[in-house]
Amino acid sequence: MFGDERGCCFLVFSSFLEEELDEGLDFPAIPLFDLLLCLAEVVDLVSPRLFDHHLKVGYLAYRLGEAMGFPERGQEQLLFAGLIHDSGAFSLKERLEALEFEFSNLHYHAFVAHLLFKEFSFLPEISRILLFHHLPWEGGKGSYWQGDRVPLESHVLHFADRLSILFKADNEPLEEVRRVGEILREHVPEIFHPEVFEAFSSLLARDYVWFDFSSRDLHRIILENASPQKKCVNPSDFLALVKLVSHLIDFRSPFTVTHSAGVAQVALFLSKLVGLEKNKRFLFFGITFLHDLGKLAIPLEILEKAGPLTQKEHNIVRSHPYYTYRALASVPSLRVPARWAAEHHERLNGGGYPFGLKGEEISLESRIVAVADVFVALCEDRPYRKGLSRAEVKEILGRLASEGNLDESLISLLFENLDEIDETRKIAQEEAVREYQMFRSRLKDFRNKFFPK
Repeated sequence: MFGDERGCCFLVFSSFLEEELDEGLDFPAIPLFDLLLCLAEVVDLVSPRLFDHHLKVGYLAYRLGEAMGFPERGQEQLLFAGLIHDSGAFSLKERLEALEFEFSNLHYHAFVAHLLFKEFSFLPEISRILLFHHLPWEGGKGSYWQGDRVPLESHVLHFADRLSILFKADNEPLEEVRRVGEILREHVPEIFHPEVFEAFSSLLARDYVWFDFSSRDLHRIILENASPQKKCVNPSDFLALVKLVSHLIDFRSPFTVTHSAGVAQVALFLSKLVGLEKNKRFLFFGITFLHDLGKLAIPLEILEKAGPLTQKEHNIVRSHPYYTYRALASVPSLRVPARWAAEHHERLNGGGYPFGLKGEEISLESRIVAVADVFVALCEDRPYRKGLSRAEVKEILGRLASEGNLDESLISLLFENLDEIDETRKIAQEEAVREYQMFRSRLKDFRNKFFPK
């Protein structure tokens, strides 16, 4: 439909990663659903208006699929798709625009999500559901788009999404859903599929659905009542997924395109030098890709600000490692690794954040990520400066170590192996740049074809 999309692969791993994968790897059970659930929650933190939006859409799409007689696999796909449906809207402006009922740009952010998720082997069907989740039904015309058949699940997701944005959580749920239902009825079959509306109408007799839908405890409710089979990711799929999520984090801005890849590679190199055991090293490498997961909760407008941040903006940025921890720690098997990722702004002298840890309270793994994060950040271009020279980087890192901010022994290892570490960083970041350029090229082709100026 959009040319040879098989060439648009963002999940290629270089040879220096493949050596970490082997059949004897002792890998923890990590449910795919739990990972998507934590992603949904952190994305919605970017604005109070978005509170639980992805959870609500996922839950309602699941219930609609259930009412329409979808098989369990179809219900699971609707739940998964709902949890990530607006992940392609990178800026706060885009996210808030998507909450407007008469949202005119029906496909662009949906295509972004489709493009990102289509290469992940666990989610091939879901990427197509995402692609069409703003397509109006138009009396049956919406069953096809540009000659391509549109999944019925896309229309289910569209209805759940629009109901969610109209539903006022502060109102009494049963009265509110009937109010919203009358509004939606006026747009059948122009915007909404009649069968989906019929399924919604049948749900009006199930009070618990709307009590669940408006509950502040929807996360737990989904886990207890709508959770699919705990399909766990294997090591290869885990790396693919965390790299995909790192693209959601980094591809929001040209200034962060290569950051997660660079930090993960430097951290992996240092972890080998200190003799981190292989099973732990593999999980450590994967989780390091997610060290900035909490930045999904930070408005892009702040992250890209060229001038000094206000105190309020600075405080918002300081929240991101906290949100990284809260999101990842919600997955039981990741509670310890969550700390490795989230403590990258802690400092040995106690001057870091968000936990105010110091000395031996900070694990070796967290110290490695902290060193890798600072090193890579100093080498990169930022909105307010160009990347620093090697001499400047060494001077700053040496000072941070002598002041008790960063682990001096790790800084020494970094300096002793600087040529090789910097070369592997560059290779990883050059790969990230290629992936980003391919991604932007696909988006540009799509925009020019379907949204010409």
